[in-house]
Amino acid sequence: MGSLHNGSLQWPISVQLDTIAAMLNFEIHNHPVYQGIEIQYFDDAKHGTGVLVMMSRTADKKVDVYQQAGLTVDRTGYGIGAGLGEWTVADIEPAVLEVSDAGVHADIALRDTMGRLVEIFVDDRDGTPRRPAEFLAPVGAGVEQPTALMLVWMRKFDLVRRTTVDPVVRIAGTAATIGRLPGARLHHRHLIKYAADLWIVNVNPPDGDGRLAAGNPDDAQAHLHLSPEPPGPGLLVPGEMRQGTWSVSIGDRADVIAGEWTCTGAEVSTLTFTVTRGWRPRRLPPLIRVVTTLLPVFRRWPTTYLWEARADLRGVPAVHAKWRRTTSSGDSLYSRVTS
Repeated sequence: MGSLHNGSLQWPISVQLDTIAAMLNFEIHNHPVYQGIEIQYFDDAKHGTGVLVMMSRTADKKVDVYQQAGLTVDRTGYGIGAGLGEWTVADIEPAVLEVSDAGVHADIALRDTMGRLVEIFVDDRDGTPRRPAEFLAPVGAGVEQPTALMLVWMRKFDLVRRTTVDPVVRIAGTAATIGRLPGARLHHRHLIKYAADLWIVNVNPPDGDGRLAAGNPDDAQAHLHLSPEPPGPGLLVPGEMRQGTWSVSIGDRADVIAGEWTCTGAEVSTLTFTVTRGWRPRRLPPLIRVVTTLLPVFRRWPTTYLWEARADLRGVPAVHAKWRRTTSSGDSLYSRVTS
């Protein structure tokens, strides 16, 4: 629903920002219950300190979330895949996720709602300093019914190294098969992704507050740029149309994605945002550069998003807006390559 400002309707354009201290995730293949797991670690005044585990179901693609008691997390940001499944406050012990310049250490154990014990252990610290990269995670590629355009900017992203300590993922006592990247003998990596300092940027969320810039005390920041700003609802005569451009910058990276807006005047006026340019990776390590080049889902998935707001000026004026996917982003190719 649109907001009122000085007695006139406004388009619900805004940007919001949240942060996650660290994450680790991986895909699981040929498992009857789960197709992927992600661990998130929080450590700030807003969320508290603790671990949250997301597990994507094989059958219906819904995501079950298990969080430690004491965490404060906004559930609306977890509608990935086919949407949320169960949300449970669980005993997670051990509950370790540490990302440092030396690598990553994860040690997690919990029971799901059916009593299955889920165990995860990863430790690739071998004394060699890591060289993480900035990376836009393709989280939105798998969202079927988006409520916002979610951009997950990972400031320190890497893949787990192959060392003398093999990762362990067990579900109900049975080892799970993790996805893999071809050419492991050359790149010596597991297809287990981890990152620190994650900034989650939501463009035009349903509860937007009209702000075009967002930040926090830790210097995380995002901006929604409009050139020019669209005319407000009711300011165009019927049949009149205006166009412009928009883009999102995150931190010091300008125009992480960019697009065009179109506004038309009528009794039911419309404003649409299309994404015309996805992420352009740069300064990536060789392996990650090859992956993002060969698998276009990493660069193109934002261009499958479209936002439309409709301002009904008849009777009691009101604005309704929503995001939708225009086409598949090609993430099935990623699944085939890594299975």
